Amino acid sequence: MAARVKRYAGMGIRGCAMFALLAGQVACVSIQMALLTKQTYPPTPASEPIEVLETDPNRAYIRLAQITATSESAEEETLRDRILARARQLGADAVVLGKADYTRSLGPSPLFESTLSPAGVSSSPYWGGWWNPFYLDAWSFEQASADQARWTLYLSGLAIRYVRQAPSTSQPRAD
Repeated sequence: MAARVKRYAGMGIRGCAMFALLAGQVACVSIQMALLTKQTYPPTPASEPIEVLETDPNRAYIRLAQITATSESAEEETLRDRILARARQLGADAVVLGKADYTRSLGPSPLFESTLSPAGVSSSPYWGGWWNPFYLDAWSFEQASADQARWTLYLSGLAIRYVRQAPSTSQPRAD
């Protein structure tokens, strides 16, 4: 009985370690979408590929949505795949993709880092030295803002659906 419990406990630790490893590999991607038509279409079947275009096609099409994907940790291919998946849900036949680019942001406000130790002094290295990350006070005169720049990859695409010709039901005229 003890051996059985020990074996399951070991599997639990391995399972947790595997989950943590996989969770660290998943990239967070944010999708923003601006619908450009009120008309809805059925999703494109998974068996049909969605074309990836660099320029507008030469045939007639309907603009379905502008889809933008952003991430601070994902690769360009992951952003492209998420855009195509969303376009498939909208019933798109193709996506006109733009070029991927990076933006630099400083966040919504400065991050305040205290220059005081927990005791409120900065004279002794035994009291925390000149900075302690656990003493944050935005109203202290001993503050220094530490703007943290973030780089965000973004990619945008236009989801389109080709105009389909209705089958002709008229009979040829006999003259």
